[in-house]
Amino acid sequence: MKNSNKRITIGLKDNFEKNGMYLALLITFVVICLQPVGAYAARAKYVLDFRDSHIRAHRGEVTTLLLKKTLKAQYPWVELGNVDLRKVVLIAKSKKGRGSARLRIGQRWTPKYQVDGDPRSFHRYQRYTFDRIHFRLPSANDRGPWQIDLQGNFIVRKVVIVVEDHRRRYEKRKFY
Repeated sequence: MKNSNKRITIGLKDNFEKNGMYLALLITFVVICLQPVGAYAARAKYVLDFRDSHIRAHRGEVTTLLLKKTLKAQYPWVELGNVDLRKVVLIAKSKKGRGSARLRIGQRWTPKYQVDGDPRSFHRYQRYTFDRIHFRLPSANDRGPWQIDLQGNFIVRKVVIVVEDHRRRYEKRKFY
């Protein structure tokens, strides 16, 4: 009699563990399905290749990289009216390490960022000789120009832009 009770409790314990696992999976699935639709907005990364362009601003003048124009030239299928800017990274170097760059989005500017460099490695094109500037976006409103103003003697390799595409917002909700 004692052995049969033992088997029943072991069987119940195994079923409880299996049911608990299924319950946890079910809860996880429901939580994922009920997330807000905005969480599924598609982010896209575009790399604007400047091909190690030598850009020089003369004596206090500013040279401007027009990001929207370059993005449209290199990626003509992107509709700029449907995207919001999320991140901008400049990959460049200055000749003496005293170059400065700042980002303009609409009518707002970021503070100036110093772009590092060294005269000995200015004409070397290894990856480690370039500085990466991660700009903080000056405002949430990204209507208007997107541009980077450079002051100094630079070699610009590329600019990485991350955008959120509103057209593709609902595509990830399809479960087929």
